[in-house]
Amino acid sequence: MKIKYYLKRISAALIDVIIIAIIMHLYALIIDDSLTTEDQTIPTKVFLPFFYLYYIVSEIIFKTTLGKSIFSLKIKSEKKIIFFRIILRNIFNFLEIVLPFIYIIPLIITGYTTPKKPKKLGDIISGCYVA
Repeated sequence: MKIKYYLKRISAALIDVIIIAIIMHLYALIIDDSLTTEDQTIPTKVFLPFFYLYYIVSEIIFKTTLGKSIFSLKIKSEKKIIFFRIILRNIFNFLEIVLPFIYIIPLIITGYTTPKKPKKLGDIISGCYVA
């Protein structure tokens, strides 16, 4: 069961990253026509705010992201999920993508210590979990 959960969780994260990449690519093509063939990068000042807004807004409004909803996963907590918890939960998202072991190692460790609620680093800090 844990393997299935981990695969769902990682697949959901990959889908969310792909969605963000597609939207950023469309931004580059449609909105920011200043990007030339020599410089086809999305400015960090555009990417990072959108990246965090995607997760934070989705999780505040729907308690899930598109990737998570495909796998019927939702953000849960023993305490009320408030804006501050969602912010805390998502602070580490970018690092978890750049350094995947930051995402995977806490999931594995908490999967053994609390099998029903494996948590990533942001989940541990915010008191949330994905189920």
